[in-house]
Amino acid sequence: MEQHSRQRYEDYKSFMRRHQEVVWRVCYDFARGDVPRCEDMVQEVWIMLWLKFDTMTACSEWQQRAWVRKVARSVLVDLYRRETPPPEPLTFEIEESLAAESNDVAERIDELFAILTPDEQRLMRMRLDGYNAEEIAAEFKIEKNAVYQRVNRIMNKLRNYATRL
Repeated sequence: MEQHSRQRYEDYKSFMRRHQEVVWRVCYDFARGDVPRCEDMVQEVWIMLWLKFDTMTACSEWQQRAWVRKVARSVLVDLYRRETPPPEPLTFEIEESLAAESNDVAERIDELFAILTPDEQRLMRMRLDGYNAEEIAAEFKIEKNAVYQRVNRIMNKLRNYATRL
């Protein structure tokens, strides 16, 4: 057992020598040139590589290099997440005038919808909710082109009514 541990340690030291430049570059780039921070990151990466070292001993050199980069980036992202405070929740402050204006628009839309028949209202609500012409056609059991024609007629009806106000 002692011999196995010693051999693993020697293999890891050799592994470190071969890949130290890759680890340093990834950490240096992530630290944006902050050398003391980079050195701390390098230590964290080497610890993780040591813990996962047995999984890579039988791989080729280029596979090891790719694996080292992947592990390093993963460690660095984890470090970044631990160091970065969560974002402040977004809060919206609505001015009274904006809220009043929004209510006026909603009332205006309700007034316009009131002049439509129940089928026209249903069709327009579906259209405003993002249903496409094929889905609306299936719901109303009409052709897709008929949906476009009905929407066009409804819009003209609403425009004519709005201009008379």
